[in-house]
Amino acid sequence: MAKELVDPSDDIRAYGADYVHFCMRLRKLTGIDLSSYKSRQMHRRLQNYRNRHGYPDFYTFSVAVQKDEQKLKALLDFITINVSEFFRNPEQWKILRESILPPIVAYRNGQPVRIWSAGSSAGQEAYSLAISVLEAGGLPKVLGTDIDEASIEKARAGVYSSEEVKGLSTFHLSRYFKPHPEGYRVREILRRAVSFERGNLLTDEYPRDLDLAVCRNVLIYFTDQGKQRVLRGLAASLRRGGILFTGATEPVFNPASYGLNQIHPFFYQRS
Repeated sequence: MAKELVDPSDDIRAYGADYVHFCMRLRKLTGIDLSSYKSRQMHRRLQNYRNRHGYPDFYTFSVAVQKDEQKLKALLDFITINVSEFFRNPEQWKILRESILPPIVAYRNGQPVRIWSAGSSAGQEAYSLAISVLEAGGLPKVLGTDIDEASIEKARAGVYSSEEVKGLSTFHLSRYFKPHPEGYRVREILRRAVSFERGNLLTDEYPRDLDLAVCRNVLIYFTDQGKQRVLRGLAASLRRGGILFTGATEPVFNPASYGLNQIHPFFYQRS
């Protein structure tokens, strides 16, 4: 078997001993393995962050976050890229509603449709999935996971500002949300359908027997090795005939190697 080529820029050792030390310390403190993320991008972001906060090197930076829980929390908020919105990339959601969900709902025949939103950020994607299943006539059971605890807390609260719900139609807003002093809060019909847990895609066990696994705008941050590990896990999490839904910039190359078959752009079915 040919040896897999590794991009030298993805090796954390390319950025100095102090950065390697920082990555190792962060992994011990949080479980986040920066060596599985694209190192060139991550190093540049962290170096800018470090400089803005006045740390001369990554050794000093690592000591500071180890000693101060609030500094560590602020760093984690910065590292975890939490950008989401309801029904992000509407053309993909149209395919989901019209072509993907109807046969899944029929297959479950009144039983819950099991869905995982992997990298769910503040919950908009998970709640969008629940809405979509309800409107397809199904009973949603959605699990949202994210590595960032603050995002999970926000998702569980289900409270969003007027700016954050701008992707929703007037109908969806009135049917599934109610006014709240901070904007809008998801109604009980969604709260019963969706749960959230902290989860690390690179280290934690994946759920099983899923009808739909959704991992969008997450894989782009991983190295090729990290991406392959996650795709293998996502494919294994699906029941036979289950569907993987990826982001608009995250096509799965050679899906057959993961036991998947592309059925629509960014939708892959387990063989």
